[in-house]
Amino acid sequence: MLGLLADALQIPEEALTGWTVAESLSATSVDLRDKGLRELARRIAARAVLRMAHELVGPIQPARRVVHEPLGDPFRGELDEETTMENILGKEFPDPEDWVSARRETRRTQVVLMMDTSLSMSGKNLALAAVAAAVLAFSVKSEDLAVIAFESSAKALTHLGDKDAAPRVVEQLLCQPARGFTNIGRQELRRGDNPRRVGLLITDGVYTAGGDPMVEAARFPRLFVLLTEDYIMDEDLCARMARAARGSVVHVSGYADLPRTMLRVVTRLLR
Repeated sequence: MLGLLADALQIPEEALTGWTVAESLSATSVDLRDKGLRELARRIAARAVLRMAHELVGPIQPARRVVHEPLGDPFRGELDEETTMENILGKEFPDPEDWVSARRETRRTQVVLMMDTSLSMSGKNLALAAVAAAVLAFSVKSEDLAVIAFESSAKALTHLGDKDAAPRVVEQLLCQPARGFTNIGRQELRRGDNPRRVGLLITDGVYTAGGDPMVEAARFPRLFVLLTEDYIMDEDLCARMARAARGSVVHVSGYADLPRTMLRVVTRLLR
């Protein structure tokens, strides 16, 4: 079976690895018509992408915040001695709410990732983009992540509220056809219920169809644009979109740098 897969992907059998399969799946010269080979290739490639992302991310320490609230359940947090003393100082009969507890809770952030899968994202570039998506998926709760792939139209690969996002996102991304032109369309942040929700857009900023992307960008609570630098990129449009959505532009010097850039962006956003 692996020999057949190597032939279909035009890879020497001795060079067939999970990563070479991932690089080849969306190449424009590859057309896996056999369903069994397609499924095998997708599983092999997804495992390689997820392993690479996991090695890059390492152990994740979730962002936490301290919550101060009236002391109720004695097993829920610890007594905030300083605040409590300030509240009861000088009082003969302290009020119940004067007794304050402090506890740490995970700080949630909902993220909608939008990825350009037009022709510039075929082959190795799409495989690297899948690693970047997996880095994000490993860094947030699966139900707090939505991923949208777009070329001539937009397709949601996973929605806010979905479980087990990472494997599904990677497999579907690797099977995205790289074709057509970039079209930045409507997205789904309206589904989010967390004030800390942001959009991440991976693009070169060039669009040829659909509505004005500035209109869409302004609807985001916050939007960060990961600009993949290229000779046809539209840096000015990316900057204007980010400003309209109270975000910023992050330059990506090449697709090989995309996974590490994603890790830096995620680390900053999840503080």
